[in-house]
Amino acid sequence: MRRIVIVFAILILIVMPASAYAQESAGRTIDGQVINGTEGGGSVAGVEITLITYVDDIMSATQTIKAGEEGKFRFDNVAREYTYLVSAKYMEVDYYYPVVFESGVDATYVEVGVCDVADSDRAVRTSLAHTLINVAEDSLEITAFYWLINDGDTTYVGTEGALVFTLPEGAFGFEAPQELIMDYQLLEDNRVAYLVPFPPGERQLVYSYRLAKPESAEFTLPLTVDYPTDSLEIMIAGENIEVAAGRLAPAEPVVTDTGERYIHFQGKNLPRNTVINLRLSDSSGGSASPWLILGVIIAVVVVAGAAVYLVRRQRRAGVNE
Repeated sequence: MRRIVIVFAILILIVMPASAYAQESAGRTIDGQVINGTEGGGSVAGVEITLITYVDDIMSATQTIKAGEEGKFRFDNVAREYTYLVSAKYMEVDYYYPVVFESGVDATYVEVGVCDVADSDRAVRTSLAHTLINVAEDSLEITAFYWLINDGDTTYVGTEGALVFTLPEGAFGFEAPQELIMDYQLLEDNRVAYLVPFPPGERQLVYSYRLAKPESAEFTLPLTVDYPTDSLEIMIAGENIEVAAGRLAPAEPVVTDTGERYIHFQGKNLPRNTVINLRLSDSSGGSASPWLILGVIIAVVVVAGAAVYLVRRQRRAGVNE
């Protein structure tokens, strides 16, 4: 019996350190700091920081703490097998950042950028805008793509929404990508608002709508420039159609891989509230789904905007899109 006790004691001495070590090394550590990117901005002490846990890409748990005096925070004993997102709420705006662990490393650092809020959009401009118009038998199908930039150091929240766009009178059938449709709200006076706050940096949006086709063979389609725009591209599809565009210059037609041909106009450095009047005549021809030909817009954007994107690598405040 005494021998069994001695053996058991020896086993405890051997196993205990390994077990304790296993417990100590079982979890990972996330260190971070909240940094206010607004010059002269408010204190980030006490900002609520939430660690969101995802299991198989599904949110399963959250843990909330408050940042210290300098905005610093830490999460200990973070399980290895899951993925994580860090969220910070500052001035009623939520900012999100992914947590990335390097291979073989059990500690990581997350810098959480936040900004003071502003209700003025004077720092917002459109770097690239593309409007695609398909002339159908009884309607016009219009898809708009925007590459927007917030050049300031505050997060723009707006009063009706972070970004507001003007649709032509009579627009209907508004659509947006399924994962973003809840972020839009239709307003009065033929306007639509994108509700998500806009931090310093870049944002890309796309939506579509329809207009009833007038019975007359000639009609004018007014398109409003809502934000100062560096470059505007308008493409119109339809056979036997003629188009004139005030304030825009004609460009080389765009032809898709499927053989669809688009009349092409360009405009540069357009001020806010500019109205582009497109005069269409003999508008006939087939239509194509705006989402199927969205690749045309994206291809043009990638080529035209690559240099802008690389040069203007601003800090991203990580607001949820």
